[in-house]
Amino acid sequence: MPLGFMLVPMLRRAIFTLSIASVLFLAGCSSGSAGRGTPTPPAGTPVPGPGAGTVPVYAPGWPAVHSDGANSDYSPAPIADIPEMRWRRSFDGPLKAGALEWTINLGATVSDAGQLYLTTTVPGCHLQAIDTSTGDTAWCSTEVNFQAVISSPLIDTEGRLYLADGAAMRSFMPDGSVAWTTPIVGVPLSAQFTPAGNLFFITHVGIAYILDRASGAPVMAPLALVPGATWDGTTGLSACAQGLPGCPSANTPAIDARNGRVFFTFWEPGEEQAAVRAMRIVEDGAEVTLLPLWENSSLPGGSASSPTLSADGSRVYVTDNVDSVHALDAETGESIWKFAFGARAGGSVSISPDGVIMAAGGDLQAIRDAGDHAELLWKWEGVANRGIATQAAGDRAVATVAAGGRDADPASRYRNDLVVVDTRTGAELSRFPIEGATVFSVGITIGPEGSIYVPFIQGDFLAFGPAGPGR
Repeated sequence: MPLGFMLVPMLRRAIFTLSIASVLFLAGCSSGSAGRGTPTPPAGTPVPGPGAGTVPVYAPGWPAVHSDGANSDYSPAPIADIPEMRWRRSFDGPLKAGALEWTINLGATVSDAGQLYLTTTVPGCHLQAIDTSTGDTAWCSTEVNFQAVISSPLIDTEGRLYLADGAAMRSFMPDGSVAWTTPIVGVPLSAQFTPAGNLFFITHVGIAYILDRASGAPVMAPLALVPGATWDGTTGLSACAQGLPGCPSANTPAIDARNGRVFFTFWEPGEEQAAVRAMRIVEDGAEVTLLPLWENSSLPGGSASSPTLSADGSRVYVTDNVDSVHALDAETGESIWKFAFGARAGGSVSISPDGVIMAAGGDLQAIRDAGDHAELLWKWEGVANRGIATQAAGDRAVATVAAGGRDADPASRYRNDLVVVDTRTGAELSRFPIEGATVFSVGITIGPEGSIYVPFIQGDFLAFGPAGPGR
């Protein structure tokens, strides 16, 4: 099916298509019933917000691949109802997925220090620091190989970055110099911070790591969720494109810093369906452990969706590879409801603090968690959502949609518009036609002052002005 009419093989905020994953290969360089669980250990001292920790670690802005530790794809910053483009630039990489240029794979992360960070397939520049005011590259790093493009850098309050490729996790100083390098087995799909400020990630083959973020030293022995898991660095990653059996851990974990619970998708080898798993990170002084909590094996076809937490941490949302969003009880893993939104999702859901949910793929639409079920708020019939819609303060969302609808003529099939939407009603507040065949966006991020950053798969990168007059 043409890429312009499919979301799943196209996009995720931890996105790479089956074809794209084949490029990675060529370049080289659980059983149980749903909701099975054990009682949750006593929580630690509560702290505000699922993206906050007992140690303030996440930088202000958009410091993680999905904005925060909850994978919310939500920004508390207001955005303009009628944003204006500030700059546009194009990156050129040598790789293609079929005829499709594959240069940018994920949305940028944004600090409050005037820089955003982007991973690309550009030779010698797989990690770039970009000036938010001009779009110019401040520096780029040759220290990570191209496999780093399946992650976004994680940013701490001191401005240090954390990014892995297929060989090691690295910490970078704000000037691009390497602070430390720790060898790993497998490729993580972005990292998160623990409540105590350590670095947590799971590689695609199912090995969990917790590292001291200052030194890179393991504070816990690597935990193989698949016993004997190995990776030689050349085996293809195609199964990770959609969370299929050959890639046990295909998404970014969510962490609730109020109680140390971590949630991740997992397809245990030999099982019929993928699962959501929960564990608890216990950081008791020098002793750090991961305790299993529950498993819900209810994701038919796998999942290309990182789990997303509700604002109060009571629910976990994830999509399957058929057509549905699932809501689970975060404490027990029990299924609460599922909602068929009509597409095989290619990315994580965005959720606002008051429970408005926007899934990746299908027609642009929004649902709300209504307790024991989900209710449809609104839907743009026949208008393809060509990205992961990002929500912002003030009941707003920004999204990329097919410029001519699903039945666009071939000349405009891969063209897109940027739209700002009222999430309460679905009313279109503004529309910005984007010149050229941009195909689809790979993650819209929002800066701390409300700037909007929109990268596209083939290398275009656009910045739009922050909130101000015209709201």
